[in-house]
Amino acid sequence: MKIIVVYDISDNGKRNKLANELKKFGLYRIQRSAFEGDIDSQRVKNLIRVINGIVDIKTDIVHVIPLGIRDWERRIVIGKEGVVGEWLV
Repeated sequence: MKIIVVYDISDNGKRNKLANELKKFGLYRIQRSAFEGDIDSQRVKNLIRVINGIVDIKTDIVHVIPLGIRDWERRIVIGKEGVVGEWLV
């Protein structure tokens, strides 16, 4: 399944750790705090466990949004798609 993960995490260390974990799951950065990729439902469950181990639910927020392939294909991208380089925060 296609998923999008978007987050707002104020702590630089936790934010970088989450980004690195998302990459380990094969997701690709599409914006500074947004990743997308294809992942099966069991790996989504594992990803949720990893995310829960990183974030502080009192101050951080992470959205894991599953999409059907048709939804993804119908997306509208305005501007340059993808991210050039990596941001260091």
